[in-house]
Amino acid sequence: MEHQNDEIEIDLMEILYVIRSKIVMIILTAMIFGITSGLVTHYMVTPKYSSTSSIYVLANSDVSSISITDLQIGKSLTSDYVQMIQSRTVLENVISNLNMGDELTYQGLLGCISISNPSDTRILNLTVTYDDPRIAKELVDELAEESIERISDIMVTKAHIYEKGYIKSRPVSPNVRKNIIIAFIIGFIFAVGIVIVINLMDDTIHSPEDVEKYLNLNTLAAIPVSEDSEVQIRKDDRKRRGRGSRKQFKKNKKRS
Repeated sequence: MEHQNDEIEIDLMEILYVIRSKIVMIILTAMIFGITSGLVTHYMVTPKYSSTSSIYVLANSDVSSISITDLQIGKSLTSDYVQMIQSRTVLENVISNLNMGDELTYQGLLGCISISNPSDTRILNLTVTYDDPRIAKELVDELAEESIERISDIMVTKAHIYEKGYIKSRPVSPNVRKNIIIAFIIGFIFAVGIVIVINLMDDTIHSPEDVEKYLNLNTLAAIPVSEDSEVQIRKDDRKRRGRGSRKQFKKNKKRS
C-alpha cells in the first residue's frame, strides 16, 4: 500500500510539472477562449433591456377601512394574482392595446415576463425584458394596468400601481464580462485536460528513470547527446527516409 501511494504521488508531481511547463500555452488558450466569447457576445448577441412596474394588492377595496385580516389575506393570495397576471386574457389585451399583434404573441410575451413578490409584502414586481428599452417600459406599464383591472374584476380585492416602469439605457443581458470570465475558465480547464491526456498517452522513454519505472530494467550507462548532435540525428533520419522513398519510387517505376 505504501509503495502504491508513492507511485500515485510521483504521477501527480509529474502531471503538475507538465502543466507548469506548458503554462504559457494553457494561458494563451484560455485567453483565446475569453476573447472569442467577448467578441461573439458583443457583436452577435442581441442585448436585452428590462423595465419593472410594481403593484400593491389589498383584500379590501376600501382603502380607508383596511384591517390586519385584509393584509393577511392579500399576502396569502399573491400566488393567485401571479396566475391571473400571466393569463392569456391579460396578455392578449396588452398586445392588442399596444397594437403589437404583428410583433408579439401570447407565448412570446409570456416568455418576456417575470414576476416576483418580496417577502412579507403584498407588492408584486412585474418585469418585462425586451430588445427595445422603450417598448419594455410600455409593455410593463400596460401589463400593470390590465392586471389591476383583471384582479379587481375576479377577486374581492383592490390593486394599485405602486411604481411605474422606467427606461433603462443599460442592457440586462448579455453580461460580456461574465461570459469572458466563464469562457476563460473553460478554456483553461480544456487546455489543462488536453495537456494531461497527451502526457498520459505518451509512452516514450525520456529518461533513465523511465527505463527503470516502465521496463523494470537498470540503466548501466547513458550517452549524452548535445544539441548539435540532435540536429544531425534529425538530418540523417530525414536523409534515410528520402533514400527509402526514392528506392521505392524506382521499384514501382520498373514494375510499371
